[in-house]
Amino acid sequence: MPQFPSTSTIKRAWGRFLHLVAMIMLLAFSVVFAWLGLAQAGVMGTQGTFTVEECHLVRHHHTSGKRGTGSTTDYTCTGRFRSDDGKVVAENSQMSGLQSSYPKASTISSQRSGNQVILRNDRGAAVKFIIAFAALLVDAFVFFWFVTRFDKNGLTLKETWRTTRGTPTRAIVVGVSAVALVGIAAGTVGAVALPG
Repeated sequence: MPQFPSTSTIKRAWGRFLHLVAMIMLLAFSVVFAWLGLAQAGVMGTQGTFTVEECHLVRHHHTSGKRGTGSTTDYTCTGRFRSDDGKVVAENSQMSGLQSSYPKASTISSQRSGNQVILRNDRGAAVKFIIAFAALLVDAFVFFWFVTRFDKNGLTLKETWRTTRGTPTRAIVVGVSAVALVGIAAGTVGAVALPG
């Protein structure tokens, strides 16, 4: 008769699986926000001009625990996107999340990434980079936790860190953390200094 794994073995395997899923999800989250930042900065996607046909106010209702209900507003404009090289023309495009309305026939410098047309905004791109690099920093810690089994090894964080001296784990954690911290710092400077 086959023996089934014990409950503790299943819990341990489940915990390892969740750590692995968390690492993959954080990395995917980081990549998505970095891509959005590059598109919003004008590095990725198709650069072009969005010609406004009409804009309308959008009210977003939300509830919060202690404050009750509230709402925020922004604008969504529909119109035509035309790439700078003339190769891409999208008649029924829309831009969402705009801070103000634009009059009909206004032209807006924009980016098209996939099916989404976004306003070129260097400060917004810097904020997206901050989010991407912050997720990468958290991912470095989750990787450290996963490899060292920090929650189960009975050692303090300092002692666990010492056990990684000279191992690839330390090199990966330090390298990824350094990249993430430099990215967060650069993004913060960009968010403060760049025009929004």
